[in-house]
Amino acid sequence: MKLSTFLAAPVVLSSALIGLNAANAADVSSGLYSGIGVGNTIAHDVKSDAGLDDNNDTNLNAFVGYKFNNWFSTELGFTDFGDISLKNSDGNTRDLGTKAYSLSAIGEIPIWAGLIGYGRVGGAYIDSDISKSDVGVDVNDEWAPVYGLGVKYQWETVPLFTRLEYTRYDIDSDFKLDTTQLSIGAQF
Repeated sequence: MKLSTFLAAPVVLSSALIGLNAANAADVSSGLYSGIGVGNTIAHDVKSDAGLDDNNDTNLNAFVGYKFNNWFSTELGFTDFGDISLKNSDGNTRDLGTKAYSLSAIGEIPIWAGLIGYGRVGGAYIDSDISKSDVGVDVNDEWAPVYGLGVKYQWETVPLFTRLEYTRYDIDSDFKLDTTQLSIGAQF
């Protein structure tokens, strides 16, 4: 065996392995994606005659979106904020069960090696089981702006990602919901 053939073998083998790895890498530059998440909801800025008795609970989230390119996607989401306890001026406590159906635009900026920073802006339809007559806060069946920031890790070899996000649902001047969520998703 010639020395040049012996030295060329590792180069050819490593090139083949790199090509095989590139063939196995997931193409996540565009396409449909979906996922689920869990987190914490905190209610604040109650400026009416209602007061907060218990201002946080666990939230659940599900989403589906379309990624147009490496920088922009749109997303439909559902969030169940859990139960927030409010009390009215008479001292009666009511649990505020609130859900949101949202549509957001998401801008992404690659940071380093699969780590991506992103921001979201959009709107949400707020569906609540409590009305203004109950506790003095009107959060029943209305639209609210949604905005948030997060980081995403995109796995290189499989079309999976994980996200950590802070999002605000700015329901009205008397009531805001902040969520922190950890989610996992897959791109198709």
